[in-house]
Amino acid sequence: MFGINKDLNIHFIGIGGIGMSGIAHVLIKLGYKISGSDISESQTVKDLEAAGAKIFLGHNESNIKDVQLIVYSSAIDNTNPEVKKAVDLKIPIVKRAEMLAELMRLKYGIAVAGSHGKTTTTSMLSTIFKQNELNPTCIVGGVVKNLAGQSISGNSKFLIAEADESDGSFLFLNPIMSIITNIDNDHLDFYKSEENIFKAFVEFSNKVPFYGCVAINTEDKNSERLLTEIKRPYITYGFDNKADYSASDIELMDGGCRFLLKHEDFSREVNLKMLGDYNILNALAAVSISHQAGISLENCCSGVEAFEGVGRRFEYLMEESHFCVIDDYAHHPTEIHHILSTFNKKYHDRKKVCFFQPHRFSRTKEHWSEFVEVLSQVDEVNILPIYAASEIPVEYIDSEILVKNINEKSKNANYVDGFESAKNIIMGLRKEGPCAILTLGAGSISKEMRSIVASL
Repeated sequence: MFGINKDLNIHFIGIGGIGMSGIAHVLIKLGYKISGSDISESQTVKDLEAAGAKIFLGHNESNIKDVQLIVYSSAIDNTNPEVKKAVDLKIPIVKRAEMLAELMRLKYGIAVAGSHGKTTTTSMLSTIFKQNELNPTCIVGGVVKNLAGQSISGNSKFLIAEADESDGSFLFLNPIMSIITNIDNDHLDFYKSEENIFKAFVEFSNKVPFYGCVAINTEDKNSERLLTEIKRPYITYGFDNKADYSASDIELMDGGCRFLLKHEDFSREVNLKMLGDYNILNALAAVSISHQAGISLENCCSGVEAFEGVGRRFEYLMEESHFCVIDDYAHHPTEIHHILSTFNKKYHDRKKVCFFQPHRFSRTKEHWSEFVEVLSQVDEVNILPIYAASEIPVEYIDSEILVKNINEKSKNANYVDGFESAKNIIMGLRKEGPCAILTLGAGSISKEMRSIVASL
């Protein structure tokens, strides 16, 4: 399809989503006519329009004109007017992952899957390939400084992509190589049980061909379980010489960390411009698969050292001598635990304050006790109303009750009714003295906090 007919008009419903926009950018560069709709204007939407896409603000059946294929994001359901119109007109409708699978089918695909860390790992992997002038096509679920965006369209055989497991659609992909960063109990609204999640990752791991390779994180118990189920070649990565690719002698530095990377007879000190053991594991994953793809270990290490980070991954929005605001996408208790561990170590000599916007009623309900536990690990946590993400409210699942439960354990939580109140709190903290602020969530919190910081 992609090698033959470039007269197709492809329409993206929810084109402003980070994963959707990356695919749209690649298709534009390949010469396809792209249109799309989103509920509001954003920089992502503006960038697509500047690249040549026809953009509609709002979802309306009138947007579906002269279109031969519809791509929709996981946030879109069958009640969407554009979906309904496409059904009436018998226009093919595919999920984002199906479109990604079509792109990958004609390339040497490398897919990064996992409950946490896949955006950072995909970004590191893409940076290594780019630094080594291999001209990959890359589609990432975040804005990568080294790529100047969330995607690049290269002219080589390599396609590197983030594989989203949230709705099982990563099983459409057929990569040559893959990475499993970890397997956690997220998206239970779709999978219904942890065992179903594990089975999906087993199936995904076994989709690589017999000449391919899967990189598996042995520091994650569920990922380590894969070793008894996988029927394809694999390599492992982890700490303290227990894996094929290992990190040891870890040291925290200003703005990053240092560790010793080992593989067989190779040993090299690596300086990473990121904090946290979880990011060292992400780096090991990227290095291991890059090496298996044919890049020398020395060049793999140099590539990962050049990595400058991803938007919304421990990203500094403001930094002064006594005050800083850091933004992170973490919204699952496991992610929040790792981020808070790094945050507490980094700012052990300051007051540490967190602003958290819970994401989805279903996730908040499913992990309620875990949120209570993990959010007690910071000096002060200010909790905003739950970001619904199109879900309907669930009785007794709200931020005020969550605050009450946290305070029964640690007495460090406050309910904040909106971002205007959050702004007033932040202004007061800035005047108080040495303070570090961390904002967490996958909803609107990042956009709102950037606006607050800009006003300061």
